[in-house]
Amino acid sequence: MLLCEYPFPDTNGTHTYGNITWFKTDNDTITFIGLNTSSFYDEQIFAIAHEIYHYTTKSGKAYTPEIDYEDKVTEKQADRFAAELLLPAEALKDAVMNAFGSSNMRDVSDNRVLRFIARIQCDWWLPFQAIINRLFEEGYINVNQYDKLYAIDCRNEDGIYRKLLKNIDSEISELLNKKTKTVGVSNRVIETIISNYEDGLIDEDEFVRTLAMFEKEPEDYGLCMDAEIDDELKDFFESGDD
Repeated sequence: MLLCEYPFPDTNGTHTYGNITWFKTDNDTITFIGLNTSSFYDEQIFAIAHEIYHYTTKSGKAYTPEIDYEDKVTEKQADRFAAELLLPAEALKDAVMNAFGSSNMRDVSDNRVLRFIARIQCDWWLPFQAIINRLFEEGYINVNQYDKLYAIDCRNEDGIYRKLLKNIDSEISELLNKKTKTVGVSNRVIETIISNYEDGLIDEDEFVRTLAMFEKEPEDYGLCMDAEIDDELKDFFESGDD
């Protein structure tokens, strides 16, 4: 399984966090997890865990191409898997018990609950909403608390939650709320691209253009050539942040 990172823009008001692409060769099945790095960093972490579920269970649209949309039940299962992978139930139970002395958070003040969630996020790096879901699914908070917490804008720099998060750990707060815009791909893919060029399977122009997709140049790998990226391709990669 290979990771491909790229800051894909939103399309028609929709935002893709990640996906799986796979194909078979004569000797192998190659699987890519595509990660949208225009998402916030905590969302990127969750997206990878979500796609790992699809990869391990061979479920979802990538493995059932005849369907037009992802199945809601399967997506819910993938989200639950990701949340459990990133914050196991026993670890959450221990944190709740240590913080409150019992598994009952239903009579706790809103501010104290938010401080607890902020500490959990700093320790486990889940998105804010995913932590709320975990607390509700495990029965630690009631539906009224769930609705009230879910309505909070956790990204608002001037909001109470971001202030709490910053005061617990300012560096983690900044990292988790950053859109990294990373462009990259697993080294195995780059090596394959280079090999394909050296073996004559792709020409010089295609080689340069393919490396440019990952912000790489032939010179980075000790290869010198005169081919240049055309203006249209440059405009494509330099257009817009989101």
